[in-house]
Amino acid sequence: MAFLCAQPVAALPLHPDNHRRLQQLGLKTLGDLAALPEAAVVAQFGREGRAAWRLAAGAFDEPVTGKLRPQPIVASLNYPSPVADRGMLAHTIGVLIEHALRDPRRTGWRVQTVRVRASLEQGASWIIEAMLKDPAALRERIHAPLLTHLERTPPTGAVESLAVEFTAFARGTDELQLFARDAVAAARAGRRRALRAAAREIHQRLKRHMLYRVVEVQPWSRLPERRYALIAFEP
Repeated sequence: MAFLCAQPVAALPLHPDNHRRLQQLGLKTLGDLAALPEAAVVAQFGREGRAAWRLAAGAFDEPVTGKLRPQPIVASLNYPSPVADRGMLAHTIGVLIEHALRDPRRTGWRVQTVRVRASLEQGASWIIEAMLKDPAALRERIHAPLLTHLERTPPTGAVESLAVEFTAFARGTDELQLFARDAVAAARAGRRRALRAAAREIHQRLKRHMLYRVVEVQPWSRLPERRYALIAFEP
C-alpha cells in the first residue's frame, strides 16, 4: 500500500479531462485520492472514478497484464543534393510523419513526443523536438509544432539527410488498436463510447430516461410533428 500511495495520479487509466480535474483538485498521488471517501469520488467522476479509487486504494484484485510500449519509430530520407529551402524541408517532414504513422508498430498508440534530426553539410547536425500536449495520431497535429520550431530555429546549413522519430507514445483507443490506421474513425468511435457511458450514468442516477433520439417516421408528411418522433436513447 505504501508503494501505491507514492505513485502519481497520472498512472491511473483515466480520460485526459479527468486527469486535469484531479490536478485542479490538488490530488497529485494515489494516496491523495485513496484518502477521499469512495462515494465522493464516484459522485464527481462516475464509474471511471470508482475504478480509479479502487486502484488507488489497492482494492482491485484482478491480475495485471503488462504491455510493452513500442520502440522508437524512425522514418528518414537522404536528399540527392543538399537542401536549404524551408518549404522543401517542411514538406519532407510531413511526408516522413505520414510514413512513420503507417508503421505497424504504431497501431494502437498515439504519438507523445516527436523529434526531427538532420545531417548538414560540413558534418554539422540539427535537431528539434516537440512534446504534444494531447497525444495524436494525425499528421497535421504532429506536423504543426515542428513547423513552429523550424521557423524559430532553422538549420544553420543545407540539409543532406532528414529523419523523423516518434520517441514516446500514449495508448490509443480500442478501435485504433484493433483496426486501424484510421485515427479519425477511432477518435469518433471513442467519442461515441464516451457518450454511451455518460448516458448510462445519467439513467442509473435518475432512474428514468432523460435523453432522446430524433427519428424519421413519416418523411412524406408536411407536418413536422408527424414527420419526426422522439424515442428514448438506449446506450
